[in-house]
Amino acid sequence: MRQADMTGWSAQVLGYARLQGPRGQGVKLERRAAALLAYLGVEGPSAKGAVAGLLWPDSPPATVRNNMRQLLRRLRLLCDGVELVEADHQQLALSPGLTMDVVSLRRAVGDTLPPGVLASLAQGASTCLLSGVNFDDCDELARWLDGARNAVEGWVRQAREEEVQRRMDAQDWRAALTLAEAWAQQEPESEQAGRHLIQLHYLLGDRGAALAAFERLRATLAHDLGVTPMPETFALVHSIERSAPRTPPAHRPAPKALPLSVLRPPVLAGREDALRQLQEGVAAGQLLFVTGEAGSGKTRLTEEFAASLGTWVRMEARPSDQDVPYASQTRALRTQLASNPHVRLPDWVRVEVSRLLPELGGSSTLPPLVSEADELRFYDAHAEAIALLHQDNDVVIVDDVQFWDQASAKVFMYALSRLLEGKRGTRTPVFIDCYRRGELPPYSEANVRKLVDTGVARVIDLGTLSPGEVRQLLAGLELPAAEPHAEALARYTGGNPLYIVETLKHLIETEALRKEWPDRLPPPGRVGPLIQRRLERLSPRARLTAQLAALADVHFRATLAPEALQLSVEHLHAALAELESAQLLVNERFTHDLVMEAVRASVSPSAARFLHGRLARVFEQDAAPAIVVAHHWMEAGRDERALSFLLTAAQEDERLLPKGQAAGHYARAATLLEAAGRHEEAANAREAAARCQRSDGAPAPETSGA
Repeated sequence: MRQADMTGWSAQVLGYARLQGPRGQGVKLERRAAALLAYLGVEGPSAKGAVAGLLWPDSPPATVRNNMRQLLRRLRLLCDGVELVEADHQQLALSPGLTMDVVSLRRAVGDTLPPGVLASLAQGASTCLLSGVNFDDCDELARWLDGARNAVEGWVRQAREEEVQRRMDAQDWRAALTLAEAWAQQEPESEQAGRHLIQLHYLLGDRGAALAAFERLRATLAHDLGVTPMPETFALVHSIERSAPRTPPAHRPAPKALPLSVLRPPVLAGREDALRQLQEGVAAGQLLFVTGEAGSGKTRLTEEFAASLGTWVRMEARPSDQDVPYASQTRALRTQLASNPHVRLPDWVRVEVSRLLPELGGSSTLPPLVSEADELRFYDAHAEAIALLHQDNDVVIVDDVQFWDQASAKVFMYALSRLLEGKRGTRTPVFIDCYRRGELPPYSEANVRKLVDTGVARVIDLGTLSPGEVRQLLAGLELPAAEPHAEALARYTGGNPLYIVETLKHLIETEALRKEWPDRLPPPGRVGPLIQRRLERLSPRARLTAQLAALADVHFRATLAPEALQLSVEHLHAALAELESAQLLVNERFTHDLVMEAVRASVSPSAARFLHGRLARVFEQDAAPAIVVAHHWMEAGRDERALSFLLTAAQEDERLLPKGQAAGHYARAATLLEAAGRHEEAANAREAAARCQRSDGAPAPETSGA
């Protein structure tokens, strides 16, 4: 095979393994083919027998040789006869014309990064070798993969550091910032990446963003590693705080820098009684519920209390979860699996959990859940997974319980009951659930009431701060100019901690803190008007990016924006930097749920339809879950485009999950079909909804107002 015949073929083994052909066609690789290419990419030319022995450790020599021949043949067929691997009787090697990402990365260490590798690092693409692949059945290969992944991590880290430094030496600070942001997003605990972010934000004239980056780094190090930043990091921040703000390259003046104390008040004022109740609940072995109005400081209180007890973890739900069965549970499992790569789930647990996390399953299709025994096995698997994934935690915080979808709530309560009954035989962490007062859905409220009535749980209600407690909070901020406003702040905000902080941000940014209390401010009661004013000070591009993120909700990724908004990568990074500086969006997430709600409220109906349509197209191209695509097409007013995805979601849920979860999708599809005059199909959808409900033992849902 001539090298020219290889032109255009490339192999990707960083992230999910795949091949790409000269016409842009993508070819997915099964795990042994991916392992073969990755091994040769990392190790170089290798002995044929040694590689085959790793791939098929328990097979006779004749079988191993035949398996290798078949594997090489399958690779040729995948690539229209092109030889990806050169093989003789003794040795295997990658064909010289094949481009492979890990080879390019390895060669780039200590030298200038090739454009492809540089683009991948700048976009924050996954750099994990063979992401999602495991070889539990091949011990030697599994050990090699663990070592190779560590080596690749080192190459990535060194390549990033060298390229960031190269760009900084050339004073190409924008490009250096892009690389540092992607680095910090993938390794938020990397102090080296964090220091680069702090310095680059300052060099670009944004001292507020630099100090905000330091605060995020300090919180991450304390939470994840239990350490404080190194002295050189503190020295860098102190020099920034003492220096005069630099003039940014943009024509607009830099926003007023927000003190670190305002970004995260150091004093937890007015929560002594709540802390006492938390301690009493832990001593009694109870499940703890913390409630209060939005912005009352539930998350801050529980995180500080959890840190005092030992290791802790936080899970959360998002507003859009309630429309997607198992959305909250799926996110929680993915978060915990990523944080606990050492935990090995039993095979039967992996199989059942793969109904929600397909990346855990094999190539065979799972049978549907058709009996009570099937569903019980499904729930038991999740109980086992939750117990194993939390065995090293002293505290588990479950935030925004009011948004948990019903299916997730049911499986989580089942698992929790198993833990509380002491049937797991493992150490049980303290569970603290947080929710907004008065916003629990009926199914969650019933669960809470039952647990409290039986003495298994207690509810701790956070009230607002008294005027004296507001003064205590302000004294801890070390902002002398704020303390004279204590009574006015207490009156304006009603003692809501978030509203107090947001009001102070507003006064600082408008240089009104040292003046008389303003005659007029947005009406109290919601923080939305304040955030709306901050939105109005943004550039149109940054405002539109925030609105797209609000409508995409938990599914938002920065990589969606260039196509959805027709933005260049450079303009997108500028918009994200502006949003981060304004403390609205940090690491692709809003700084608070109320921020997201205020941004969403700022979108006009016509603009919302337009943005939902753009999101639907992008999610459709990315093969997002069918229910997500359907939701955005419906919000865009394109019911006809939503129908096929809505029916697909119903069929998938009916096949893999307890039947009742599919009924709602069928019912909504029936309403849309009826409105379109497709009466026979509507009748079929209604019958499917009734079938699912009969299987679940509940009355069929109404179809007149989906």
